[in-house]
Amino acid sequence: STRLAMLSTTLPHWKKLPPLPSLTNQPHQVLASDPVPFADLQQVSRIAAYAFSALSQIHVDAKEELVVQFGIP
Repeated sequence: STRLAMLSTTLPHWKKLPPLPSLTNQPHQVLASDPVPFADLQQVSRIAAYAFSALSQIHVDAKEELVVQFGIP
């Protein structure tokens, strides 16, 4: 507890977090632009579903140890 107390006094106090980064300097132009076509949204959704399906079918069958011990004295 003494060591934690020492560390807590040397660490800077939490500062106010910076605001979220802005993706654009002119959000009104982005909001006023044409919406994304529904067909594009469907395509992205379909691709995401295929990727999720592919990732969920990956299984690792470890036949050897992942950590190899080297003969280091």
